[in-house]
Amino acid sequence: MKLQITPKRIFLWYLHNGVTLTKDNLAKRNWQGSLKCCSCSSLETIQHLFFCYFSRFIWNTIHITFGIQPPSSIANMFGPWLNSFRPKLIKNRILVGAAAICWTIWLNRHDMVFKGGKSNTF
Repeated sequence: MKLQITPKRIFLWYLHNGVTLTKDNLAKRNWQGSLKCCSCSSLETIQHLFFCYFSRFIWNTIHITFGIQPPSSIANMFGPWLNSFRPKLIKNRILVGAAAICWTIWLNRHDMVFKGGKSNTF
């Protein structure tokens, strides 16, 4: 039997387990680049990357457009926030949407860090 594991599923697992390669985690692996967030110059951590002012803008746009209250943290996203949606079909769709938002934030940040400050993601 073949398992179909996509990069986005692996990404969600990394995100949930706090091992996404944000700048603070890269520094633990002797990465020599700047540890500052590309958007606001604070220390880039997993929590910060997905909930800094730039990311909050995206979450708030989703809130205004669809009326879905955004999560307040990574732990909240995979816990109480996600569990507040019923039935399971809606919950799964919300998780896919949240994953797409986080993936887009991640790709945007990757472009800015590793492609000379240019972002083509959005």
